[in-house]
Amino acid sequence: MNQAEIKRRQTEAFADILSLVTIYVLGRLLGNTGITYVAVAAEVCAFFCIAIDGSVSDALGRLLRGRKNKGQHKNMARMRAGSMIFQMILGLAGSLALLLFAQRIGEKIFRIRYCSLIIMAFSPLVLLRTVASVLSGYFQGEGSELPRAFAGIFRQIFLFGFGLLFGNILQKYGEKVSGLLQQENFVPMYSGLGIALAAVLAELLVVFLLLFLYKISRRSGKRDRQEGYATESYWDCIRHLCAGRWPQFIIGLLVCLPLVLGVLLTGKADAADPQAIAEYGLYAGKYLVFCGVFVSLISICVLPVTGKIFLHFRRNENRFAKTAFQCGVHICMVYGIFFSVYVAFMGARIAGLLCPDNGELMAKMLAGGSSVIAFVSLSLYFARLLQAAGKKYIILGAVGGSVVIYVITVMVMSRAGILALVYGGMTASFVLCLILGIFSYQHMWVQADWLGALLVPLGAGVPAGLVCLLVNLLFASLLGDLPTLLIALVLSGAVYCGTLLLLRNIKEHELESIYGGRFLGILGQKLRVY
Repeated sequence: MNQAEIKRRQTEAFADILSLVTIYVLGRLLGNTGITYVAVAAEVCAFFCIAIDGSVSDALGRLLRGRKNKGQHKNMARMRAGSMIFQMILGLAGSLALLLFAQRIGEKIFRIRYCSLIIMAFSPLVLLRTVASVLSGYFQGEGSELPRAFAGIFRQIFLFGFGLLFGNILQKYGEKVSGLLQQENFVPMYSGLGIALAAVLAELLVVFLLLFLYKISRRSGKRDRQEGYATESYWDCIRHLCAGRWPQFIIGLLVCLPLVLGVLLTGKADAADPQAIAEYGLYAGKYLVFCGVFVSLISICVLPVTGKIFLHFRRNENRFAKTAFQCGVHICMVYGIFFSVYVAFMGARIAGLLCPDNGELMAKMLAGGSSVIAFVSLSLYFARLLQAAGKKYIILGAVGGSVVIYVITVMVMSRAGILALVYGGMTASFVLCLILGIFSYQHMWVQADWLGALLVPLGAGVPAGLVCLLVNLLFASLLGDLPTLLIALVLSGAVYCGTLLLLRNIKEHELESIYGGRFLGILGQKLRVY
């Protein structure tokens, strides 16, 4: 993992935050019922996209770089052409299948008839996303990671703008239809249709953007030399592409699977139960979005540490690589525990700010499932390390095992209703973190620092949680939700960091990898820690 890839992954994590903010803002337009309609349609579309183009850009980039390093320019041209044709055929087949079977998927499988039209509107996205993935692979084959990262940011910007535009336009049309037919479900359905059309248009503009950048790079850069012979046929290129991507795309399918199964396992996909549909919208559009923002922020902070690990390995500095690995684990735990404690203790105020109509249920979700922030963040850190080390089958087995645990937990706790999904996700993420952590420590040949990495940050979380409780009691009734949240964040964060410094838990070499590390270093010197 080089610096260019780290910057690309950080930019993608930032794009994920934009995506989550977009989901929340558009969710305010849709309402919880509309969120469920769009979420089910988007999950089905995402499942098709991952099955067809999952990890294509990474696999194609590796194949093109290998041929470029060997000077096989005609093989590169054949690989580009063959992969584009093959993936476009698959993408077109996936779009047609989604279009033709949308009604059966919506009404027979999920039993939500109002999401069928939204699934149809999402169907062109499969083909467009496939083309965008192949074009991103072209750039990665040339050693350029930024076009893919910028495409992710522009995709969210386009979706945000067009989503508000089309969502409002079709919402007004849905209000007219609902008034004529005396059926209120047409309002969120047509609003969701506008979001789906906005997503398709945004992806189309991203494809045009990538094509434009590719044409410029081909004209301004040095053209491939065409001397020699192509030693690979188009069939060989397709075979190598499929062989190079299958572990990653199965992992992607397994990661997406709990979102799809969550609707089915709880038995909440029943159009006759509007309350259950609204609860799933609250879970998907509020709880997952809020926790996902913190996970993305932690990923941005810890990615440079992952790059340092492999930089030390390339320099044969194994001892420094082990130190950097433990530093990354510690940073994930420090951030993850603090945000989990903060969300758990301030869940009522967060729920009042995000969704005052369903504040009690949202507060239960945040209080019972906030630990997923720490588990998922640490799982992503371990997974990136193992993936870069070539341990793809270990990741595949760990993700598959966690999905099984998720299904069992949700089925056992089905009486808890929508909270079963929260508890299932928390249990599955813990199992995933545990399995990946065991294999990561074995790969690095280091022993876990249970005291410094886990127990001390957990102990520091206790006074931080007490500060949150105190602020909640003193200021919630006087200032409202948002000021109380900000005050609690500042005071609990100060207590948390001060406790870690006084206990000498943050090492001096870790300050370089922590955002705000310079300020902590100055504070530590004043406290005579360093």
